[in-house]
Amino acid sequence: MAIRIKVASTARELDDVYRLRHEVYVEEKRRFESSSHLDSGQRITDKFDAMPGVYNIVAYAGDEIIGALRINKDSEVGLPAEQYFDYSALRRRTLEEHQQENAAHRGTPPCIVGVGMLAISRDWRNRRNVLYSIFKSGIGLIHTLDGTHIICSISAETLSLYGRLGFEQLGGPKWVESVHDHMIPLVANFDTVFQWAFGEISKKVDHFWLDNFCGQFERVLLSPGEVLFEQNDAAEHAYAVDEGLISISRKDPESNEMVLANLSCGALFGELAIFDGEKRSAKATALVNTELISIERSQMFDSLKAHPENLVQLLRHFAQRVRETDNLAMVQAFAAHTSKVSFALEKLWQTAEPDRKNPEWRTVKIGPAQLAKTANVTEDEVRQDLEMRQAQGLLQYGEKIIRFMQEPSEGSVLRVSNESPL
Repeated sequence: MAIRIKVASTARELDDVYRLRHEVYVEEKRRFESSSHLDSGQRITDKFDAMPGVYNIVAYAGDEIIGALRINKDSEVGLPAEQYFDYSALRRRTLEEHQQENAAHRGTPPCIVGVGMLAISRDWRNRRNVLYSIFKSGIGLIHTLDGTHIICSISAETLSLYGRLGFEQLGGPKWVESVHDHMIPLVANFDTVFQWAFGEISKKVDHFWLDNFCGQFERVLLSPGEVLFEQNDAAEHAYAVDEGLISISRKDPESNEMVLANLSCGALFGELAIFDGEKRSAKATALVNTELISIERSQMFDSLKAHPENLVQLLRHFAQRVRETDNLAMVQAFAAHTSKVSFALEKLWQTAEPDRKNPEWRTVKIGPAQLAKTANVTEDEVRQDLEMRQAQGLLQYGEKIIRFMQEPSEGSVLRVSNESPL
């Protein structure tokens, strides 16, 4: 079952958030039991839920809410963490540093944002990918708020989690009676946590997408073999791979399935159909545990209407896609099977990850059967090619893995078609 993570936007989603807080904090952990946060309907809310600039990140498995995180922009009543700790010294220091580093912003205070009320259902609490995806969504939202610093007061038991994200401890644990827990004050420079959340994908995807849609992204978590969309489905979202691998395949009129591409971190897909209004021309399937970011059709159009200058970046992206499609068509139509395998291996090389044992090598979790579908040749032909390359010390392979010792040759077809006639 796909897990979807987004900013809560309906009354029902907000009610799910408040109920999940009660389930986690009161029913399971026996916290807030004597607090004004409680209401008679088994929900947890406080005054910060009603302030302007409050957002809730929600995670759903099907129709069931499994996680939530609150984001608060600074206001005249302060931030939730300041109920428990004095952050005045931090505020003074960040103001001085902000104005020293940004001469053009003298007199403009830094934008401090609070995060808190993290609640994860018991059955999902050990799923690190769910936790991290919730935080990544929150960090993307804070990016659109122009946040410069993040503060929070957390339970001592979650300190290691926040440390991995780049938060720093401002003081020792303090018993807070209203919460009935030991709390710790934390702060993070936003650039640090943004690098944690988007550093890797920002190296590989056009900044057009991060700059314009970072706070509107939804996230989708897929298990191996799970289908994101089928060929001929209606198209409402464009996607980019954050982690994992997505196989793009298509069936011909005789129902023969051909793998068009295997996509890894930074690869964008599915955007063509949402622009031309046509149905999906291919199927998208997760090959391993995969995390995607997505943008909804109407949000993309609204952004382009508001900022038409961004169309130049978008057209550049589509021009590159046309060249890649043209190359693939020429290889599939005219190349010998050895050139088809070389072409497919070159594409895999581009998406492969550094090998854990030897960073100069690259590894991809795909075997001969999957490679044969990608290259549109028989599995025997693929194995013959791989055996030859393995004997030459160019790669190693198994039934579910290919390990490259060096970049594979692209073959003559790729060189001829490198400049597209389109």
